[in-house]
Amino acid sequence: MISFFLIFSFFLPTSSYANNKECWSDTSKSCSLSGSLELHTYPGRPGYQDIKKGDEAETGLYLKLDQPITIHFKDWIDEKEISATEQISLMHIAGEFNDKFFRIAKNKNHVSIDSLVFEAQNGHHHTHFLIDANNNIVVDKK
Repeated sequence: MISFFLIFSFFLPTSSYANNKECWSDTSKSCSLSGSLELHTYPGRPGYQDIKKGDEAETGLYLKLDQPITIHFKDWIDEKEISATEQISLMHIAGEFNDKFFRIAKNKNHVSIDSLVFEAQNGHHHTHFLIDANNNIVVDKK
């Protein structure tokens, strides 16, 4: 009986795997995400390397996820779909913002977002994957 349990439990997913959400990049399928909005500052123009050496500071909105997620994306070199090899826990929110979003971030409110996910495209994107600010950002009542 014990050996049956050990063999059977080997095939059950671990809790970290079972709780890992999966999303797909560059598709029309949106992903439901939750976490807190945060403000982060990174180097901007001209070199995106170092603020102390003269690069402009860029402050942007980011979603710090409650739990890391796996994002599936297409490898453009050999046209195969592969999975991100890292756990994604911070995502840059792209778009134009009004003061409401910055107040939400400063108050450390918990939010839910349904958004498309896409890959970083230029030096202004400071995480590997981004979400679109034009989608609903709902402040949760936690």
